[in-house]
Amino acid sequence: MGCGWLGKALAQSLIAQGHHVRGSVTNKNGLEDLRNLNIEPFLIKLSNEAIIGNVNAFLDEVDTLVIAFPPGLRKNPKANYANRIKILVTALTQHPSCELVLLGSIAVFGASQGVVHEKSIPEPDGLSGQQLLEAEKLIQTAANHATIVRLGGLVGSDRHPVKQLAGRTNIPAPQAPTNLVHQEDVVRFLMAIIEDGHWGKTLHCVSPVHQKRVDFYNLAAERLKLPLPSFATTGSKRNKMVLDSCSAALFGFSYRLADCGVEAR
Repeated sequence: MGCGWLGKALAQSLIAQGHHVRGSVTNKNGLEDLRNLNIEPFLIKLSNEAIIGNVNAFLDEVDTLVIAFPPGLRKNPKANYANRIKILVTALTQHPSCELVLLGSIAVFGASQGVVHEKSIPEPDGLSGQQLLEAEKLIQTAANHATIVRLGGLVGSDRHPVKQLAGRTNIPAPQAPTNLVHQEDVVRFLMAIIEDGHWGKTLHCVSPVHQKRVDFYNLAAERLKLPLPSFATTGSKRNKMVLDSCSAALFGFSYRLADCGVEAR
């Protein structure tokens, strides 16, 4: 549900392993894109008040639902992600055998929480983080078996956060650690959960290499031939470093693109 940049990549990996995959989009223009990838397309949109579209047909006889739509507060400040998840949980009462993977975010942790892991208590410092944390709690109330995967900042193919920073000046927190993860590693991580059935977990999917922001983004800009970003010289309390302390022991996972394409100095 929410078959965008990451959802399509996961769907293609699942299809390659012989699974039948359905995908939902919120715009009619996206239906043909899914068909071309052999994904059965559905037009479904969650508002703050209701699900628009045939969600029961979408969920009928589905083994696993990957919930992959973002909070969307940047595009729509009035969006209520937690309420949308609540509405979805209500719809899932008709599909109790469907297992769930909620793609959450490390934004549930505050920027100044330091080193955190799966058992750390989140202290979100923004509305998006608060709604993400509330959504986690709502998913845990569902009768369905569910696993929450908190994703780091996504990198991969044509997507890179340095594109938003290139040429900008006075960017804060140059010494803060990065908490990123490559799309290819995320897909492998999720495939392991779905195919091996690791349910009832809260997991972190974040690469183990945490470079200083100033080093990572300057090197990334150089490699992509973009204008260098300029960082502030003032101090910052931003020190969040999110660890994945579970996946190696749980399902033997290792990050193949741990440096997200930019080797640590």
